[in-house]
Amino acid sequence: MSHLLPVTTVLGCKNSMLREGLRHVLSSTRFRLHPESLTRGDIALDQTDQESLLLFILDASLYPAGLAEGIWSLKQRYPQARIVVLSDSFNLDGMKSAFQSGADGYCLATTGCEALIKYLDLVMLGEVVFPSAAFLAAISGNAAGPELSKDASAIRMSPPQAASASDGLDSPIRTLSSREAEILQCLMQGAPNKVIARKLDVAEATVKVHIKAILRKIRVANRTQAAMWAVNHLSSNSADTTWA
Repeated sequence: MSHLLPVTTVLGCKNSMLREGLRHVLSSTRFRLHPESLTRGDIALDQTDQESLLLFILDASLYPAGLAEGIWSLKQRYPQARIVVLSDSFNLDGMKSAFQSGADGYCLATTGCEALIKYLDLVMLGEVVFPSAAFLAAISGNAAGPELSKDASAIRMSPPQAASASDGLDSPIRTLSSREAEILQCLMQGAPNKVIARKLDVAEATVKVHIKAILRKIRVANRTQAAMWAVNHLSSNSADTTWA
């Protein structure tokens, strides 16, 4: 990874042990730590830092009054920055809120060192990362604990995206073709484009075109939001929905 550009990395960790652990993990990588930490939810970066590749790694407990508000505030101040949330446990509603507020990644604090570095590299490439195994376990209803199942059933999209009874035939779900619905189901399962193309026996480029159309029709920004939209809509509507 030595050929990759360095990334100015700001740690926002309430837990000092977590902060020192991250310092050790990132010490020999391109993620060069800023001398100051975001311990109080605010930091002043100079012009050089703001003009370089910038990454915030936030402990989910850093903002007890509201993680989403903290993420939104950072994005407003540093719109070019990438933001990754580290959480002690998986929470579907918390993950959804983080992404809607501008986060680019949501990882568990128990993630292995090598995996975490790969996640951060993907985020800097513009990808959205999240713990797919925990996500799939939650939405499938096979989670080990009752709390995770409770979180899964509590997912709600924000008012502008939520389907309501008054939407009728104009609801975004009614505009999806049968092929787009199939691909949306695959996104909900966390499948990458190659796997979707192989499963549906179409070209990967065709899958990309369909995904762009899906994002436009259901009014979301990326495939992660599309997957969460599908969880909230397809499971309850698939039995009585006729696709175009």
